[in-house]
Amino acid sequence: MSVPSRAPDEIRIGVLGVNFGWGPHAALETAISEIKRTVYGDCRIVVFGSEYGRYLLENVVDEWIDFDGKDYAALTRAAAAQQLDVALVALEGFAARAFEEAGVRTVFVDLMPFLWRGPDLAVPPLNVSQYLALRLPGLSQETLGWMRGIRNLRWIGAVVPWRSPGIENVVRKRTEGNRRAIVTLGGMLGLTTRDVTTYPSLVLPGVVEALIGAGFERIVIVGNTPRPTLESIVASYFAQAEFRFGPLTRAEYRSWIAGSALCLSQPGLMSLLEASSTGTPLIRLPPQNVSGFQQAEIHRIATGAETGLDWPANVVDEVVVARRAGESEAAGNDYVYGAIADGLAHRADSTRRFFRDQLATQIPECLALPSDVWTGLVEKVGTDGAREIADVVLDTARSSAEC
Repeated sequence: MSVPSRAPDEIRIGVLGVNFGWGPHAALETAISEIKRTVYGDCRIVVFGSEYGRYLLENVVDEWIDFDGKDYAALTRAAAAQQLDVALVALEGFAARAFEEAGVRTVFVDLMPFLWRGPDLAVPPLNVSQYLALRLPGLSQETLGWMRGIRNLRWIGAVVPWRSPGIENVVRKRTEGNRRAIVTLGGMLGLTTRDVTTYPSLVLPGVVEALIGAGFERIVIVGNTPRPTLESIVASYFAQAEFRFGPLTRAEYRSWIAGSALCLSQPGLMSLLEASSTGTPLIRLPPQNVSGFQQAEIHRIATGAETGLDWPANVVDEVVVARRAGESEAAGNDYVYGAIADGLAHRADSTRRFFRDQLATQIPECLALPSDVWTGLVEKVGTDGAREIADVVLDTARSSAEC
């Protein structure tokens, strides 16, 4: 592998996000944008692996380096060959260790400190150069206990751009007859699943029926499910509403959430935070993985809003989810994925009615809640995460250069 040439004052930053959904990569995109906005001199972003996030990161990345997600020794060699000043890693603890093995001081961003338990506690890199953890409400004593072993821990706020249109604007849009809703499915790819069609096929029909029944006339559905699949799922409703399908660019996504009267979101943490930063009323869709159940509860605690769809107990049993997740995240996810697939195969129509009926009550209740409810999550977490990450990454790069 050839040694890269570099400008005298250039900072070279290695980046890697775990291949689980879009959340880690959305956070990285926001943080890298802030780094590029504030850096003095040249900055080159070199991303390793992170295949799930290429669509989200493409506008802020200068170079891509292949990494198969398993050969961490090869990652160490690749990182060492790139003359990096610092590495920024989201949620991939073994990769963070690989960068440190290459002699690259690494900033690890833990967006889900609540997730690690049992055998999954092998993931967090406790001795990384800088460990940045999202400041979340309701963290358990179990979580806070193992985190006391982190060498260089710093709590940060939400990694979102604070571009709120203002609570008053949200109220005005609703009262002026805005009948636009956004349904955000997020990035549904996981470490062990490549299925991006089963969850929307089971969930969307009841959701769309309820939105149309509530008078919504424009519905945008975003996620990494192929557009033809989304169109086929809701084709029977085309005469009753205007539809648009994603994925959207990062800027388009933020704009659509801010400009919608209602957001229905699969409870990925980044999606919940970005919706909260705009003050848009939100109904949590049923979770499609273990972390989704925990993130939905975090949103409920922070906002006080009970606006969240439950699974029918004969489709996804939350008691079983909790028991399996106690074994490991992977075991819990395997159960949830399998249960959703079985629900689509055998209980699709009853599930459609179940969601439609829940939403018939929840939509008006959601829209009637005070506007400041919806910013409750970011108010508790903070909104300075991107700036804090940028400061730590650039300070770490400068201290590395001085050694």
